[in-house]
Amino acid sequence: MIDQLDRDDPLGTEMVMLALTAWPYFPHLVSDYLGPYEWLRTARMNPVDRHSLLSRASRLAEAADRGGDAYVALQTRAIATQIEIDAEPDRFTYLQLVERLLSCRFVLPDPDEVASLARDVDVLVANVSSSGSDAVMRWETAATITGEAKWDAALDAYRDGRRYARERFPVAFEERLDIGRTSAPITSLHLTWREPEQMVFEVNVAIPRTRPTIRYEVAHNIYPGDYLHMAVLTQRTFGKEGRVAACIKLKNAPENVIAEGIEEVAPFRLEPKPDGETELAWKLEWLRRAACISAAVLRREKGEPRQAAIDHLRRMGHMSAERASQELDRIEHPLWGTYQYSYWLGRHLVAEADALAGSAATGAEYLGWLYGGLHVPETFLDDARRILERSLVT
Repeated sequence: MIDQLDRDDPLGTEMVMLALTAWPYFPHLVSDYLGPYEWLRTARMNPVDRHSLLSRASRLAEAADRGGDAYVALQTRAIATQIEIDAEPDRFTYLQLVERLLSCRFVLPDPDEVASLARDVDVLVANVSSSGSDAVMRWETAATITGEAKWDAALDAYRDGRRYARERFPVAFEERLDIGRTSAPITSLHLTWREPEQMVFEVNVAIPRTRPTIRYEVAHNIYPGDYLHMAVLTQRTFGKEGRVAACIKLKNAPENVIAEGIEEVAPFRLEPKPDGETELAWKLEWLRRAACISAAVLRREKGEPRQAAIDHLRRMGHMSAERASQELDRIEHPLWGTYQYSYWLGRHLVAEADALAGSAATGAEYLGWLYGGLHVPETFLDDARRILERSLVT
């Protein structure tokens, strides 16, 4: 099987082997790996120097360009950038680094859109709770839960999402998922990989969240978000179609933009018409994405003091001091700091593709392409138009 994969998809195979070989030296490079375990063992048995990794990445990116494989080319360049900044941490500014890693042009969230989101949040909180400058904080403080109540809410949301995936999602998959708890300090809940091929849904019951925010986070991370996306990629795109690059998920790479876009709209795919409190919680999280991006620019690009960034997060994102500090920890993290922009850009790209699809956005062909395709930002919408035009012709 392994030799066959190499023969059928040599560029994808080399990208995966490059990432696995580099992974021990760059621990934030790979998120999930569900390919042949023999490849992972082989990569670990062959120590290499970092200069050779950079040369290898450059050769692969050039070969992928010649072969017309934009996905492998751009993913590989993101690997190369991570190698470069390890050797020269100050080589790029924060914004240059975001653009190089995600293969996109950085544009601050549109002020009119952010203002519109903020107005929506104000109206929604007035309808479900109260009005005033601290209305969101009062609602959130009163509504947050922790401990076993949070655990139960997360499992309820997981069951609702699984029901959608089994009954309404038109692409076949098999659930291979464990559920557990985590104490990771910057994680409310997440999907994580455990060697050799285990995906785990973990909940941190100590971090307070409202019930609708928990539903948002579970939809984002599990169904119909990250886990469902990973299941389709690894089981269908890799397992059945032989696209080797689909067996690995990198971090701080172009693929993350579309992956996070799928996850950001996932709650509304599950519940297209949420109730007022649910819509409040979900739009508040979108508003907080904008706040985190602008705070990252303040802190990482302009060098503003930590307290200035926290004050900005609290004001723009209606955050408690604890939540603002947690988000700033993510902004200052070597992985998550540059990752922030993927949520905002990805949501806009996937929402635009959904709008182009119209009624086809719930169909097997479109969702099979969206969840099963190997996507990068610069080709995503053109690919969406092609798949939709093809479906009209057929």
